[in-house]
Amino acid sequence: MKPYYLTLSVLLSCLLLSGCVSRDQADATLAKGCEAGVAALLPPERKIERINEKKFSPSPEGVGMRRVILKAIENDGFLEVESEFECVFEESFGLFNMNHAASIYQVRTGDRIIGKSGNEIMGDAQDFIKLTDAIREAMY
Repeated sequence: MKPYYLTLSVLLSCLLLSGCVSRDQADATLAKGCEAGVAALLPPERKIERINEKKFSPSPEGVGMRRVILKAIENDGFLEVESEFECVFEESFGLFNMNHAASIYQVRTGDRIIGKSGNEIMGDAQDFIKLTDAIREAMY
């Protein structure tokens, strides 16, 4: 009977470890969501040409928050401009990091803020709905 329990525990351990979400994998998902959210908020004539740099850090907004900063090249059809965008996500990991869930808290595009800032709601409700839909589609 002992080999049976040993085999079962080894298989269970392998199963748990194979499903772990690493910090790098979670950050890649957040970056994809941030890019999609920013693209949804840009005017139709402006497009993100490419992402040059991605930075990730814990957010000063609080525990369980992650900040993503994207440095991107924007194109409006005539001119390429380097821009910086910032997204803050509320995130959580499941038991043994088996899953990762995140929702948007705030997006900054230049001087425009959509989402929350402290206890205050910033931006238009329609923009926030468009933002959350784009991020949900990109991340999940």
